[in-house]
Amino acid sequence: MMQTETPVVWQRVPQGWIELAAFANDDIADSWWQAYLAPAIGSVDSDTIALMTRAFASAREAVRDTPYAVAGIFPYLVDEPTVFFIGTAILPAPEDARTARTVSGLTGLVRFTDDPRTEPFIALDGRAGSATLGIAVLEDGTSVAAITGEVPLAVSPATSTAEATSAGTVFVVALSLDPNRLDELVPYAALALDSTRLLSADEMPAPYPPEDRLVATDAED
Repeated sequence: MMQTETPVVWQRVPQGWIELAAFANDDIADSWWQAYLAPAIGSVDSDTIALMTRAFASAREAVRDTPYAVAGIFPYLVDEPTVFFIGTAILPAPEDARTARTVSGLTGLVRFTDDPRTEPFIALDGRAGSATLGIAVLEDGTSVAAITGEVPLAVSPATSTAEATSAGTVFVVALSLDPNRLDELVPYAALALDSTRLLSADEMPAPYPPEDRLVATDAED
């Protein structure tokens, strides 16, 4: 019997992204980190490099037992700098949106305070999803801006609607260490929700955003 290859999770990530979860093992993660640091060698002192390396290892440990297929942090440098976190889990069929919403509790990352708001959205390719936005409290008591969202997993355009329905759910947790940056966090959560795809091991991702969307946007401008 031929063994089925495990699909690869692909996602468009922001500039400055530091991946924490999507590594097959620690050796690959360490090699990636050394390559990430390489441009800074010689211009950043060794103590700072060591501190950053310890922080990377600690952050990887924090997401090690979570269901995230992709998870990372990146600096947001507009006005007062802060750090954003985006984590993405793929829930296979027959999980539904109600189950997807429980991921935040399972991971132990997000506990919304009073008055979060839930809003529907439509992905670029027409998939309907929803997101909850508000202020959340982490396990250590830190208040953060938080978004949790879910949308059906994108499939090949050739796939039928029935197959698309059973493909699974993309669930995203987005956090800002600055609780006042919720509105600025929104487009990054949207990027993760909209762009996440499952690819075969030898498949290249299609252009993102889709070329027809770029043409439509240019025409509108």
